Amino acid sequence: MNMDKQDLHGMAAIITGGSTDAAGAAALALAREGVQICLCGRQADLLELAAEKITALGGSCLTIVSELDSLEAAESLVEQVRTAFGRLDILIMASPFWAGGQIHQHSVKTWERVLAANLHEPFLMARSVLPVFRAQQHGEIMALGSDSALGIYPQDGAFGVAMHALQTLMELIKVENAEYGIRTHTLYPGVTVTSGLDSEGKPALTAAHVADWVVWLLTRPAHLRGNGPILI
Repeated sequence: MNMDKQDLHGMAAIITGGSTDAAGAAALALAREGVQICLCGRQADLLELAAEKITALGGSCLTIVSELDSLEAAESLVEQVRTAFGRLDILIMASPFWAGGQIHQHSVKTWERVLAANLHEPFLMARSVLPVFRAQQHGEIMALGSDSALGIYPQDGAFGVAMHALQTLMELIKVENAEYGIRTHTLYPGVTVTSGLDSEGKPALTAAHVADWVVWLLTRPAHLRGNGPILI
């Protein structure tokens, strides 16, 4: 037995932004570790494709289509997972999409939509799982954001603002809940590609690479888990 690795087998995880490549890859990687998965997102067809890959491995996967636009929706998701799997140990929040623009020209509709998906939704999910994690004295909360959280980039607009605010939200969660055995992780990848090669044919970051980092963070021994933002 590898004493340096935390065993995740039998645990249950919610992954929001489940229609994204990063969320799907993370779900598959965690399923290989024996984690029971709930994928939540807006696109049923993409959720089902990811679920089929997980069940093909013999894993368990629940898919839930939801906008997660209210506390009631977030709390319902948490309760559905606890009912289905009998437990909840991990929350992974994948930022679902980028949209920006120069501030003086920024679409108000886009601004509101991006902040709702990339900041308000993580708040609602954290608000819903923290009472559960506090009561059971353990839990893992991870944000899969973007390197936009670590710099200022022209035309990032609402997305850049959301990523910086998400980092602050995660720091607050960490400070307020460490004594309850709750660990936080912030993983901020740069641009990912499907093929593994960039436009010049050089190796580049893929969703599978992001998933490897997710597993590495969650399987580290408890005394090593929980850290500042990791840029990959």
